[in-house]
Amino acid sequence: MKSELKGYFLSDLHLFARRSTANSLKPLLGETASRAHTVVLGGDIFDFKWSTFYSFEESVAAAVGWLEELVVSHPHCCFYYLLGNHDAHPKFVVELDRLSFRQPRLQWQPYVLRIMDCVFLHGDIVDCEPNHTILESRRKVHEFRAPQKRIAHWLYDLAVHARLHRLVMHAAIRPKSVLRKLARYLEEQGLDESHGVRHVYFGHTHRVVDGVRYKGLTFHNGGASIRGLSFRIIETQLPHNTPLSVS
Repeated sequence: MKSELKGYFLSDLHLFARRSTANSLKPLLGETASRAHTVVLGGDIFDFKWSTFYSFEESVAAAVGWLEELVVSHPHCCFYYLLGNHDAHPKFVVELDRLSFRQPRLQWQPYVLRIMDCVFLHGDIVDCEPNHTILESRRKVHEFRAPQKRIAHWLYDLAVHARLHRLVMHAAIRPKSVLRKLARYLEEQGLDESHGVRHVYFGHTHRVVDGVRYKGLTFHNGGASIRGLSFRIIETQLPHNTPLSVS
């Protein structure tokens, strides 16, 4: 059985947001985890910015419950969580620490994770200079904001229904620019081809990237589970004997 297990990567479920289609994917995620030795959750799994809960506390409690159920339900699988720009809330980080203590098969990283010759990151580093201090300051923009008002959700729903989010995404996100910025960041972190990295898995852009080669690296992105966009869970290149720890 162990030799048949695989590694998987997914990101940008945006759970708790009305635009998310992730609830319909729960059976698929459970089926995937049941045949996995490693699942990397690549950020923005939860969307605290656009959550329909009335408070951050409710959103965080629901997120922790969702994660713990996933881990407990799949005792042979190791889970890694990467923070994204919509779920890097300090209250969630505190609870992630507590959860990882209760469930050692869940580990988390704020920016980037390397396992063997694979690197995983959310990808919001492409929105700024490749510097963790700057990235952290951008993520904290949402820290002191109250949950969105009902009218804001309604307007966002209208934009999604009109597919304006697709137009904005395609206009603002240039694939070559994204890969160039990611490659530069990984090189500065010592996570490039010269350091044995072969595959890069990322999210954030909401655009599918299916094994594109750039500067000796192969890039993968599964899109986002948002109405009107494409989404997939990606099978990684991690071998079946992947250690349950970060290399």
